[in-house]
Amino acid sequence: MSLLIEERDEAGNLTATYVASASSDEKGKSDGRVDIVYPEKGDTIWTRLLAIFLPAGYPHSVTEDYMWYQIYVGNSVAADVQLANE
Repeated sequence: MSLLIEERDEAGNLTATYVASASSDEKGKSDGRVDIVYPEKGDTIWTRLLAIFLPAGYPHSVTEDYMWYQIYVGNSVAADVQLANE
């Protein structure tokens, strides 16, 4: 008997599958294990680093104006830092 549990992020993307398996030894002692299976990703190091700064499921989890909003916020922060240093 085995049990499968899927873990998904906020956008519904599969992040891991847990497989619980039960077994018993020759003395009848019940024992079990849990294996973690991660989905195969063809990500490059660049996309993995970029994922640190983006919300889960990007770009499908955000609205169309998300990128422009982030550019606006980034420019606002940069301007505030520049003014603070003057």
